[in-house]
Amino acid sequence: MTHRPTLGIALGSGSARGWSHIGVLRALTEAGIAPDFVAGCSMGAMVGAAF
Repeated sequence: MTHRPTLGIALGSGSARGWSHIGVLRALTEAGIAPDFVAGCSMGAMVGAAF
């Protein structure tokens, strides 16, 4: 049985810089890397909730 490690992503705050999280999450998804948990604060929480 193969065990896949659990992956969590923490997204930080940063107003306009927070939008870069969208590109990071999109790139991870396109690479076949799906996080099990997404957490964030401020703008990171908004992007994480939408993800």
